[in-house]
Amino acid sequence: MSSTVFVCGATGTQGGALIDHLLKTDTRIHAVTRNSDSKAAQRLKTLGVTITEGDFDHEESFKNSMSNCTTLFLNLTPNMMDLNASFEQACRVLRVAKSAGIKHIVYASATSADDPSRFTAWDPTNMVGAMMLNKQAIENEVRTAGFDTWTILRPAVFMTNFLSPMATMYQGLTETGVLTTAYAPDTILPMVDPNDIGKFAAAAVLDPTKFNQQGIPIVSEFLGVDSLMQCLSRVTGREFKVVHLSDEEINAQKSTNPFICGQLMSRNMASLVDSKEISKWNISLGTWEEFLQRENARVHTTYLSAA
Repeated sequence: MSSTVFVCGATGTQGGALIDHLLKTDTRIHAVTRNSDSKAAQRLKTLGVTITEGDFDHEESFKNSMSNCTTLFLNLTPNMMDLNASFEQACRVLRVAKSAGIKHIVYASATSADDPSRFTAWDPTNMVGAMMLNKQAIENEVRTAGFDTWTILRPAVFMTNFLSPMATMYQGLTETGVLTTAYAPDTILPMVDPNDIGKFAAAAVLDPTKFNQQGIPIVSEFLGVDSLMQCLSRVTGREFKVVHLSDEEINAQKSTNPFICGQLMSRNMASLVDSKEISKWNISLGTWEEFLQRENARVHTTYLSAA
């Protein structure tokens, strides 16, 4: 019997990656978007996704779309103006899902969200810390909401962070080719291709029992910051280099720049990921270079049009 999946964030990075993989199966897909006439929503419609206009602040706008679904892919975008909003949305979505008879939850969380205090630069008072605590709270809701089965995915640093529009978090990178960062010279970044998130999410959707009560880290490739930029140089033919901020420069910026806080926390992120936990699922993973080659058009727009 085929399943019907309600996908949160269907037009976004993770939801879109999951849909790409589910479309290869006989799974039915439901989703809501704020604008059902948008180009992204129309594309999904042509692929056979059932799209309804709505949002997660108003349960009446998505309740019907959840009817007859068997699985929920929970993936919510943080609201930078109200960091509690995604937790409130998650509770609302989970409540409606339970009422609709959904049996299985797949939640896209983040590396070490179950215990963010393991980050050496952990600070629960800044924006990044608040976002991690929010994800931790949502994880707790998923585990205790009473669904038959649940799976939590914990992806690391998105490769798409280095493409427009997210690349703007690295100020000056696209214009100058210089990555000015709070990453340390020896920082190893656990990079994840969103396509691999889609693979894991689809596997969990299709086999809830196998993935039940699992918290799964997802890393496609571990890379040093210099190696990351060297690969970008090879693929684009443009020179890129890394400049590491001093402690004084970091301290001057971190109270007002959440991206600096995120980079500081990422310094020991790789040590929080158990590679054996990833490899035991026998899911093939991509590389940074393969990602850049596949996303060639976006790479060109990000780095060669801006040069």
